[in-house]
Amino acid sequence: MIYYSIIIPLLLATSLALYIIPRIIMVSVKKELMGDEALVRDGKVRRNVPRFGGVSLFPILVISVGLPLACTFFLNDQFSTNADNMEYFVQFLLMMTGLTAMYLVGVMDDLVGVSLKSKLSIEVLAATLIPLSGARIDHLDGLLGLYELEPWISFPLTIAAVVYVSNTISMLDDIDGLASGMAIIAFAVMAVFCGMANQYLLLMVCVAMVGLLGPFLFRNVLGWRVGWRKLFFGDTGGLTIGYILAYIVISVSRMGGDELPVGIGMACFGTLLIPMFDVMRVGITRLVNGRNVFRAGDRNHIHHRLIQAGLQPRQVLMVVLLITAEFIGLNIWGVLKGWNLSLLLVLDVTAWGLIQVVIMYYKNRGREKA
Repeated sequence: MIYYSIIIPLLLATSLALYIIPRIIMVSVKKELMGDEALVRDGKVRRNVPRFGGVSLFPILVISVGLPLACTFFLNDQFSTNADNMEYFVQFLLMMTGLTAMYLVGVMDDLVGVSLKSKLSIEVLAATLIPLSGARIDHLDGLLGLYELEPWISFPLTIAAVVYVSNTISMLDDIDGLASGMAIIAFAVMAVFCGMANQYLLLMVCVAMVGLLGPFLFRNVLGWRVGWRKLFFGDTGGLTIGYILAYIVISVSRMGGDELPVGIGMACFGTLLIPMFDVMRVGITRLVNGRNVFRAGDRNHIHHRLIQAGLQPRQVLMVVLLITAEFIGLNIWGVLKGWNLSLLLVLDVTAWGLIQVVIMYYKNRGREKA
């Protein structure tokens, strides 16, 4: 089974990404589907970066998961006879329905723009399919003193979490390799959890996402050395990655106490703490300053602040990925050691606050020198 759930999805996704990405760039250049910002290197303005790379994610995922999944049914392998996996298969189908809606609204937004009201309405409808499938945040394992959640709480909480996470990834797509690097780390950790729980379908999805995001990371970080052009995800990619991550994290969180340790949900959401905390901080800052929470363009996200503190984009990438790994390690360690989840959350928030203090210190020192 490991052959169908890891090797084939990984090879398929990577190969398709390497084949499709250059053709998306070609179409983007010919149809002038470019970003507003110009790429700057060595103090010289180069060419604009296409922001339509996210259009490749959905079809690659369908092929990379669909083909090996079909093979398991044809060969009457373990997946087709496992009732638990069949339950996740039904959830997966509803997730793919919602993902299609997310993908389409992202494509429309990248091409012609979509009003905030229409976009948010479609996102909420797509997010609703996840709790309807049974993948709900219905147990907090003692976090903040809460355990079992009633449906009237878990349904809106799950919908809000899906919409929230879905919109965090695109906000990181300003630094080369940042969005893809963080997503690869998150999907890799989720793949390990899915493998431990013998959930092969979710494992296929995670491995396929790692495989297709790898070429994006290489192209945007090191590809220029071999003459490859950069490519950003755009709104299509951000919504697609965020929606899949939300589904995977919620699904794996529900395995705590059965296939995985109690409180594993804290470790799962630990993979998303950086974008979640960052978006929350930016939103609170906008509210305090009397600005529209949903209006972008203030360049106040963590990667912007690190650049203002004096780091180069490549250094920002390494720092943010390192912080992400540290948060993941802290939460996994705490869950495995049986720490109180509320205490673990306090440690996460405290660590995040200390990071912001350090960033602000170097940012202010850079202003004084200027």
